[in-house]
Amino acid sequence: MKIIIDVYGGDHSPHEMVKGAIEAINEKEGFDIVLVGKEGEINSILQNETYDKTRVMVENATEVITCEESPTEAIRVKKDSSIVRAVKILKEDENAKALVSAGSTGAVLSASVILSRRIKGVFRPALAPCLPNMKDGETMLLDCGANVDCKANWLVQFAIMGSVYMREVKGVKNPRVALLSNGTEDEKGCALTLEAFELLKKEKSINFVGNMEAREILSGDYDVVVADGFSGNVALKATEGAVKVILKTLKTEIMNSFMAKVGALFMKKTFSSLKNKLDYNKRGGAVLLGMEKTVVKAHGSSKAEAFKCAVLQAYNNSALSLSDKISQALALSGGEE
Repeated sequence: MKIIIDVYGGDHSPHEMVKGAIEAINEKEGFDIVLVGKEGEINSILQNETYDKTRVMVENATEVITCEESPTEAIRVKKDSSIVRAVKILKEDENAKALVSAGSTGAVLSASVILSRRIKGVFRPALAPCLPNMKDGETMLLDCGANVDCKANWLVQFAIMGSVYMREVKGVKNPRVALLSNGTEDEKGCALTLEAFELLKKEKSINFVGNMEAREILSGDYDVVVADGFSGNVALKATEGAVKVILKTLKTEIMNSFMAKVGALFMKKTFSSLKNKLDYNKRGGAVLLGMEKTVVKAHGSSKAEAFKCAVLQAYNNSALSLSDKISQALALSGGEE
């Protein structure tokens, strides 16, 4: 199995991406990696790393797509960019099973959807991060930006794909699926969510538990939260922002008080545990569910540890034949676009 790595995506590319990818193969057997980007710079970084050279290949790509560029225009014009080259290798090489990038989310999504293949029967792929919740588990939120405007039956597919992922990858036996809305009552929501609600109630392959509000995403009461890409992205960013504000405010208040500093010493283990639970560096990336081969979008600010986790996540998903299991689940559902 090969995992294709776009090493020029991300705020700390290419050094941290190369380092993280090498840490991944040093930690886990069973796959090789193809590092895609400016060959000279990649080889220069590799000179300082210790690894099995038979498991690493370098594919030259002379261009880079930035977050400031229009994704669809950039992948059309910059045909020798690292993400375009990486997706093409993923599509054309039968031994390539996964792709990892920390680059522009729009470029990764556009290149994957336009240049690669979806699972047969998938209407639209969905960007699906897993968030830590209050019950020491994880909650998948999808879609988080791949599809701004959605149809109700797309949301049903998101629910099915998310359920398969949480069951097969996270070990949740009967994932609880909720629909993101502006209230928990059945009659709450916009035209899209009202229609989706009725379809989700009828879908026998999932454990649909009803509507939920955004404030409950991290409660641990739900395993899969379904939304259109616009609402899901807003909810994700708002949640991330709230967590950052709380942690920053807590640190400021502790530093402003001598007694608080003393108390913090006694709570050092508690704070460390909290930080680890919320640390994205240990959680890999967001999966683009619905693609024939695994695509993992790592956090843009990923350093080596976070990127290593994303690479290992891509390997695990591919080793579990997740795409085949999603395909089987969708075939049983039999929805039409």
